[in-house]
Amino acid sequence: MVTIRPPDGFPLPELVLVSNRVLTEEAEALRAAMEQFGGAPQAGSPWTQDDEAVADRADPIAQGRATVLRYARHQASLIYVNAWDHLITLARVLGGDGAMPLFSQASVSRVVCEAAVRFAWLMDPDVSSAKRLVRAAVALHVSAEERSKGVRALPAERFDPRIYRQMLDSCSQERDSIRKLIDGAGMAFGSSRKGSAKVRLELQSPKVAVPLKINITELMADLLPDSPSWYNVGSSVTHSIYWGLRDVSHSRPGQSLALTPNVLDVGAAVESAISASALILDRCGRMNGHDPTAHVQRAQKRRAEVDALMRRAVTSAWAHIPAEPPSRGSSGRQE
Repeated sequence: MVTIRPPDGFPLPELVLVSNRVLTEEAEALRAAMEQFGGAPQAGSPWTQDDEAVADRADPIAQGRATVLRYARHQASLIYVNAWDHLITLARVLGGDGAMPLFSQASVSRVVCEAAVRFAWLMDPDVSSAKRLVRAAVALHVSAEERSKGVRALPAERFDPRIYRQMLDSCSQERDSIRKLIDGAGMAFGSSRKGSAKVRLELQSPKVAVPLKINITELMADLLPDSPSWYNVGSSVTHSIYWGLRDVSHSRPGQSLALTPNVLDVGAAVESAISASALILDRCGRMNGHDPTAHVQRAQKRRAEVDALMRRAVTSAWAHIPAEPPSRGSSGRQE
C-alpha cells in the first residue's frame, strides 16, 4: 500500500481525520449492536420463525432444511466479521498512523459494501423463511463451485501429484456433500429453457425459485442507493483500470509521477462503508425482532459528518499534500 505522510507541520486533511474517528465509532457500534441483536432473538421474529419452520425432528426433509439453516447462519456470521474487519481496517489506514493511502481506501470499502449486501441478501427479514433457506443453499452451491474452479485452474505440474489429487478430491467431496444436502432439503436444480445449464434452485413446497447467479452489482444498486456506482468505482481501483487511478496524478503522460490523494474519493469510500454498516445493522436487528432505527440513525449522522466535509472540499481548492518537504533550487526558491 502506498501511503502519503505529510512532513512535520503539514497536517492531514480534516476529512481524513474525521473519517478515522467516525469509522472507528461505527465499527465499535456495529459490533456492540450485533452482539445485542444476535444474543436475544425475539419471539415471533423472522429468526424464530426460521427455527419453527424446521423444528419437526421426525421429518427428514425438515432436518435437511435445519442443516441448511445452520449453514446459512454460519455464512452470515463470517460475512459480518469480514465486513467488520475491513471497516476497522479502513479506519486505521485513514490517518491511524499519521498517513493516508492513495488508492486502497476504495478496495477496502468495496469489501465492506459487498459483504453487507451479501449479508442483507442472506438475512433478509422481508422474504419468507423458505426463500431465505433456498438463498442459503444457493450461496453454499456457489461457494463450492468457485472453490472447485479455483483449484482446477491451478497448474497441476507445480504440485506433487498426490497433493494435487487430494485438493481435487476435497473439492469434489464438498460439491457432492452440498448437492446431497440440497437434495435432502427437498430442493432441486432448475435448468435453462434449452436444458443445457443449471440456472436456479427450486423448492416445490412452498414454491420458491432463486437464480444460481448472485448479482452483486444489482444488489449494490438496490441495497446501497446512497452510494450510486460505488461498486464500479471500487472495481476500477481493484482491477487497476486507468480511469479509476488517474485522479491522484498531477503529471502528464511522459512526466515523472506527481501524486496527491483525492479526498473526495476518500469521502466516498467512507460514506459507502458507513452505509454498508447501517445495512447490516438494519438486517440483523429486524431479523431478530429488534428495532434498529436508533442504530441506523447514528450511522447516518456519522455519514453526514463526512458528507459536510466533502461538500466543503468541492467548493474549495484543496492543498497538495507533499510526500516530503519542498526542495530549494539554485535560486534559493522553493520548488
